[in-house]
Amino acid sequence: MVRTQVIKFNDFMAGENRPEKKHDIRPIIKSALLATGTAIISMPKHSFAATTTSQAIAVNAVPSAVKSQIVHAFDPLVDLIVSLSIPISSVMIAGAALMIMIGQKEKGYSLLMNCAIGYCLVQMTPLFIKLLTGIGSAIVG
Repeated sequence: MVRTQVIKFNDFMAGENRPEKKHDIRPIIKSALLATGTAIISMPKHSFAATTTSQAIAVNAVPSAVKSQIVHAFDPLVDLIVSLSIPISSVMIAGAALMIMIGQKEKGYSLLMNCAIGYCLVQMTPLFIKLLTGIGSAIVG
């Protein structure tokens, strides 16, 4: 027989009977700062939100090699989306043609136009990413 425990709703929402979960983010921050070459800020073990430090991190703390790795990390995903746009758009065009054939011209033409616009935008995705990268590097400096 399984015994169930009855907890008041307010106590449950307050989280008084849940075990404490301690999230230590110090190793994550240390590894990120070591990867960027920035000085490590010492953090006490007690509450992270209650501490304040007077040290500042440099504006250009992330080296250009890390920036390029981050920018090019999504290249395989973008290539996959661009490659899948041709088969998906061909299915949509066939569906639009079938809609026109069965007499639903408005839906067919709407589907055809949306397919064409979507295909063009997907093919221009790498251009948009390069444009955003250029704008970001021009702003940062």
